[in-house]
Amino acid sequence: MRRTLSIVSGVLGAICAFAGLFHFLIWGTPVWVVTVLESAAVIFLSFFLFTHFELVKDFSTRRSTKFGVNSFLMAGIFIAIVVILNFILARHEVRFDLSGTGAFSISPQTVSVLQNLKNEVKVIGFFGEQSNAKRLAKDILENYRYETDKIQYEMVDPDKKPTLAKQYGITEYDTVVIESGGQKATLRTISEEEITGALIRISRESKKTFYFVEGHGEHSVDDPERNGFSILKESLEKQGFSVKKLLLLSEKKVPDDAAVVIIGGPQRPYTEEEGAALDAYLSRGGRLFALVDPLVKTDLEPVLAKWGVLLANDIILDPASSLGGVVPIVNPGTYPPHQITDRFNLGTFYPVTRSVNFDPAREGTLLFEPILKSGQGTWLTTQVEGDLAIDPSRDKLGPITFGGVVRYKEEPPPMETGDGGKAIDASKKMRLVVIGDADFATNSAVRSAGNGDLFQNVVSWLAEEEDLISIRSQEAKTSTLLLSSAQHRFNFYSSVIILPLAILTVGLTVWRRRRRL
Repeated sequence: MRRTLSIVSGVLGAICAFAGLFHFLIWGTPVWVVTVLESAAVIFLSFFLFTHFELVKDFSTRRSTKFGVNSFLMAGIFIAIVVILNFILARHEVRFDLSGTGAFSISPQTVSVLQNLKNEVKVIGFFGEQSNAKRLAKDILENYRYETDKIQYEMVDPDKKPTLAKQYGITEYDTVVIESGGQKATLRTISEEEITGALIRISRESKKTFYFVEGHGEHSVDDPERNGFSILKESLEKQGFSVKKLLLLSEKKVPDDAAVVIIGGPQRPYTEEEGAALDAYLSRGGRLFALVDPLVKTDLEPVLAKWGVLLANDIILDPASSLGGVVPIVNPGTYPPHQITDRFNLGTFYPVTRSVNFDPAREGTLLFEPILKSGQGTWLTTQVEGDLAIDPSRDKLGPITFGGVVRYKEEPPPMETGDGGKAIDASKKMRLVVIGDADFATNSAVRSAGNGDLFQNVVSWLAEEEDLISIRSQEAKTSTLLLSSAQHRFNFYSSVIILPLAILTVGLTVWRRRRRL
């Protein structure tokens, strides 16, 4: 009877020990389940050890088992250390991205968005069992969950849960639904940019509207061809903004709901009334982004000059440019310091650009901050007709500023409103960005290098949506390992023959030594 109870106790102890371990490894919580199972295992195994104490004592006194017991104890201590470390690390996760481009990390802008989430976010991914996109989505969402505990996600096979798929209107595999605060977004493209954009859209209480001025040959947001701005429109709408066209000649004024007004490369002159409308907009604290090509008469110069921006009839030449002598390139690390270019590590290029300068007479009230400058070896020439050739006696050596920001030097403190409240003079919130080229943002160039990201940064800064400044996931670079014939032979013999033989020799030596004991 005692022998039967002992055997049953040992079996139950082993079952409880493995059950507790599997519960912890698979489900993790609740912790009390693991504690009860492991406590029961200790009790059963202790009883088994007590009832077999004489057997253990006899076995341990044998000479041949002494070293075995020592090895067993050492292995047990090592396993205990590993288990404890694993337990601690599982609750204090630390990650290191050792890739050269940070390809396995999310962008700082996404981190900022996640840390500012106010509501709980539920993400459901609908993927087939063998879907390749499932692993990508899971990796991205794990990175998101690492940054915030407000995101919870689950992966669902729509074939196994057709009711849930029908509830969310899922008709295709590889679809992600994001819910928060009663709002929902459905994605069919899985990327950091798409998911973060959706988070911003469903977190935003109202949409900001961007107006693109048209009627003077500007690049149209409806034009899908090379010279259009349709990609910009699509990108801004994905960020949750509303994009509209503005015909100043008929509207007479900039609408009150305009978050940002964008002038994208006009080819015809503005009328005085249109210039007055833009000036009035800036005077009441508007946000204007003007992309003004060289060699074009736009009559915007007087409007911009009132706010200190001077545009001349000139062109920047870049003899070292790999894209052509009239296409200056701005390399990473050479951008003037500004919030727009902060941590911006992408190169940009500008097909035919002019200089942008500031009137020193406006320095008393306005502040001009350059954001784009050409390289040291560039030249600014006023000889814009015929063959473009550099003349050191006539032309100005770079760097040349061709993009800048204008705003009031100091925003006034809040003023008393008379009813006990305070208000800020909205007119002093004016922001103006001028770049001497518009082609860099067209469909043909906006996806090249960092052109689109720079445009995004500018409009995000103008709209005071700094969280959106350049949400761009890093891409993993592929690299090729080239080996000579000698290196190839060394790798083969060392890994296939020498290393296995060395391990086998050490093992045999240890085995023979223990056999002699």
